[in-house]
Amino acid sequence: MTPDDAMMINKLLADYRHVVDDHDWDRAHEVFAEDFVFEMGDSGRPDLHGIADIVATFKGRNMYAHVTTNVSITEDDDGTVRAHSKFIGFPNEGPPVTGDYHDELVKTPAGWRLRRRRGELRQRKFFD
Repeated sequence: MTPDDAMMINKLLADYRHVVDDHDWDRAHEVFAEDFVFEMGDSGRPDLHGIADIVATFKGRNMYAHVTTNVSITEDDDGTVRAHSKFIGFPNEGPPVTGDYHDELVKTPAGWRLRRRRGELRQRKFFD
């Protein structure tokens, strides 16, 4: 993975936020791989498969914005590229939520795309 790859992955993660928060579904193909899977098991909902499933599920959601930060990109020995980041979500009703994204990315002829994403909500933690 080159420094240009890392820069383009960070851009991809930023584009995800804009596409989803603005419901700019005409640009979804710029973010999601054809075989994209959003693992929703932690929320008790079924996984989402592909752009059509994302659009159908995210239409009407009550999150008006979210911020992703603290992006860490790694490459496994087998070449799999992963990103781990933190998010803060701002629902229309209720307090903000925070969590982690665990992503698998793939480089396509059109550029980097999200292949898998798992969102994990964080709970309050108290440390000694």
